[in-house]
Amino acid sequence: MQRHACFLLAISLVPTWSAADDVRFNRDVRPILSKYCFSCHGPDATHREAELRLDVADSATKHAIVPRKPDESELVARVTSTDPDEVMPPPEFGKSPSADEIRILRKWIAEGAEYEGHWAFLPPQRPAPPVVPAGSTVHNPVDRFVLARLRREGLQPTEPADRATLIRRVSVDLTGLPPTPEEVAAFVHDERPDAYEKVVDRLLGSRRYAEHMARLWLDAARYADTNGYQYDLEREQWVWRDWVIDAYDRNVPFDRFTVEQIAGDLLTDATDQTRLATAFHRNHPITIEGGVIDEEYRTEYVVDRVATTSTVWLGLTMTCCRCHDHKYDPVTQREFYEFFAFFNNVPEKGHNGFNPKITAPSPFRSSERQRLGREIVEVQSEIDERLAASNVAKWETELADSLRDRWGVVSPDVKQSRGGATFEPQPDGSLLATGKNPATDVYTFEFDADRPVHAVRVEALTHESFVGGGTGRGSNANFVLGEFTLATSPADEPAAFAARKIARAEADYEQSGYPLKAAVDGNTTGRGGWAVDGNTKRENRTAVFHLAEPVAPDSTGRVRVELHFSWGGSHTIGRVRLAAARKPLADAPADVVAIVGTDAKSRTPDQSRRLSEYLATRFGSPELRASVERGRVLRSRLSGIDAVPATMVMAEMPNPRTTHVLFRGEYDKPRDVVTPGTPAALPPMADDLPRNRLGLARWLVRPDHPLTSRVAVNRLWQQLFGVGLVRTAEDFGAQGEYPTHPDLLDWLAVEFVESGWDTKAMLKTIVLSAAYQRSSRVTPESFARDPENRLLARGPRLRLDAEVIRDSALFSAGLLSDHVGGPSVFPYHPPGLWQEINNRPGYSRTYKRDSGEKLYRRSLYTFWKRTVPPPSMAAFDAPEREFCVVRRSRTNTPLQAFVMLNDPQFVEAARHLGSRMIESGDDTDTRLVHGFQLCFARTPSDRELAALRRVVERRLARYTADEDAARKVLAVGESPVDGQQDVAEQAAWASLGRTLLNLSEFVTKP
Repeated sequence: MQRHACFLLAISLVPTWSAADDVRFNRDVRPILSKYCFSCHGPDATHREAELRLDVADSATKHAIVPRKPDESELVARVTSTDPDEVMPPPEFGKSPSADEIRILRKWIAEGAEYEGHWAFLPPQRPAPPVVPAGSTVHNPVDRFVLARLRREGLQPTEPADRATLIRRVSVDLTGLPPTPEEVAAFVHDERPDAYEKVVDRLLGSRRYAEHMARLWLDAARYADTNGYQYDLEREQWVWRDWVIDAYDRNVPFDRFTVEQIAGDLLTDATDQTRLATAFHRNHPITIEGGVIDEEYRTEYVVDRVATTSTVWLGLTMTCCRCHDHKYDPVTQREFYEFFAFFNNVPEKGHNGFNPKITAPSPFRSSERQRLGREIVEVQSEIDERLAASNVAKWETELADSLRDRWGVVSPDVKQSRGGATFEPQPDGSLLATGKNPATDVYTFEFDADRPVHAVRVEALTHESFVGGGTGRGSNANFVLGEFTLATSPADEPAAFAARKIARAEADYEQSGYPLKAAVDGNTTGRGGWAVDGNTKRENRTAVFHLAEPVAPDSTGRVRVELHFSWGGSHTIGRVRLAAARKPLADAPADVVAIVGTDAKSRTPDQSRRLSEYLATRFGSPELRASVERGRVLRSRLSGIDAVPATMVMAEMPNPRTTHVLFRGEYDKPRDVVTPGTPAALPPMADDLPRNRLGLARWLVRPDHPLTSRVAVNRLWQQLFGVGLVRTAEDFGAQGEYPTHPDLLDWLAVEFVESGWDTKAMLKTIVLSAAYQRSSRVTPESFARDPENRLLARGPRLRLDAEVIRDSALFSAGLLSDHVGGPSVFPYHPPGLWQEINNRPGYSRTYKRDSGEKLYRRSLYTFWKRTVPPPSMAAFDAPEREFCVVRRSRTNTPLQAFVMLNDPQFVEAARHLGSRMIESGDDTDTRLVHGFQLCFARTPSDRELAALRRVVERRLARYTADEDAARKVLAVGESPVDGQQDVAEQAAWASLGRTLLNLSEFVTKP
């Protein structure tokens, strides 16, 4: 970690000092001492040499520095010595101060060697914005700080960006998506003085803003959809992700946002939603590997929370103190474990440590349910009207006739329970299991094959002798049918049974996570299978198993049916009835067949609706069928809102654990007992704050805290400009970078707190500044003086994040889904990659690509496997999410072009982008202009138009001559090809779409 920080200081930085300037300890000297001296002469007492501290004035001036006399100072003598036994740092350290750095040290000593407290540990004070020359472009105080620095450096700011560039920049920064051509045109032609501010307000008020901000927070929260480690199995924490999106959408103040995620369960007014918020600290990797030591890994989880909290809110590398005092910052090992104590009371385990959990609804549930409810009422009204005008009774008669005499109840002459239960025949042909009630069991039934068998129906029937009158013999009245098998024997060898293949299976109801298909997967010993929520829905249930080939009585002697119950807990069917389909079944679902066989007066409203809808889809008009299908989709979405998984959250143990300092950070070497506390270098916790996570959270957001607001606004600045005012967003300590604009950072930090920790207001302040709105045009002078634009003479221009690039491609193509929230999805992915990289037999699953709308959801919702993160996004520097990340790297590699040109997601997007261009007009130039506007929010130049015309002409000539090649281009992606457009023309414009999506301008913020 410290090597990383040193590297950051070694790269080219903006000039902050010249020989004519006064030398400042924090700005100029501390980075040098931290870089070369503090590891041996800093805060870490256990590794301190010669009892000399150069981070503290008293020790330094006593032993190594003579103020105003650099030539008499041991520090200068040592860093300038040529004697390998005397020079500091010693040769084995591997680096030494440069001539410029030595000149800074000498000048500082000559001026009095005045020390300062570390700037990041001093509470921010609101500085007065500097006075700038009359006529300067100033939109708000941000500009005064920026212009004052530019003037001091002798640089001039660039001109304002044109309106098309500006709206694309701010749209991408605030929502992660480009503007539409209509939005660009409206802004370009809006002459009102507040036109840009209205655009900003519109963007900040959209759900797309909330999704974009949530994506950035997921990096910090190390959110993923799997557990990590070797057996990287799935987990479901997506309901917390919905909470984050909703919090940004509601603009929850950052202090409340902080408190709820760290300690929402400890609030006096705690709700399911505030408890759900604490899943932030349950996103860490969790091991299920056999042989691990439980306490060792539980300790790792707590350390992870310390590291994440200190990085996200304090900008400090506190994990360096796990084994010893920090070598650079004023944080001791004891203070690390005092901080550790806040998180040490979660009732969790290190192995399989998934508890505690709660089943909390998604915050989108209420509003989404209301919307879906209204739409369902509307579509049901359409269905009822069309059914009333139809002959439904005639349709039911036709269906009943087709189903009549298909089924016959079977009375087995062999009925056995491997666990010793007995079966009592009932008047209705069912068998009631009585007597022994084993934890697991196998039911075996045999009967003569005296008639054909096309399918077998298994009915699980309720009975008063079971708990609550349910269907299962378990304590909760549920059952889990682990496997259904059917075997037959030849007529001449009745004991020689051979398995028969089940073609398909269908049930009238399936419990979430326990589908009927799991009962025909060949696994007779696992804990999966078909279950029916018997503990809450105590109703008769039916499953039908269709044979691949019917049983023919002329060649078959006996039929054997086995029902395997391997889940445990006596989860067996208590009253079972078997029936055989003697004739080929009509193509009707099992639940519909059961309803048809029920007297109309006895049907429930749900059964009547189900039958009517089935009849409508089978016999009704196209309009009626479309309405029924829409209603089915809406009801499915509505049921999905309520069917949320349990989410891992934080909780406190009634009797707190004792926390120890761990010798060398090892879990099994406890030393001194410590109680919860915060580092002494930071403001103390108020006496009235509880010494638990709630007290810690409130301490973090106290208005005068020196770090929290600075760290937060620095990340917002980083989001907009690509690099923070402090480059090292994860490290505000001695090894971190000094702010390029320290007064601006403090002004923003104080403004953030005094605004009520209003994130939207802070972003609006920055994007309304003239500094943000400048052209990103680079002049030779400005590039030579400031290649990274740290002085902000020009607007921010940088490569976009992985998710923004993918989402922008889908958006420009008209493919991006606007569905917000919900479970993670599985878009296009290289086949076999999961098994190639993380193949653990018995644990690993094959990547099963989604279809339909799920392929085009925002990247925020893409399933994130820690050991195999989405490869197309990893190519663009997306993190693995193994640990907290608050600053992504940006690289430029050939692999990125490979992804853009070949990933099916981008090729398919290019295909649809081409179709949109074709639909925009009949002439080539109209289409090219439209494509440019979709991708770049601007009109192409004449030179660009000419170049693109040539691309289209060449592609069209090729695909006209080779239609097979054209069809190959159009075959990429699941979405259908537009049958109204010429094949060669579509392929040519798809190629033009690939060209546009692969231009540097598309993947770069302007």
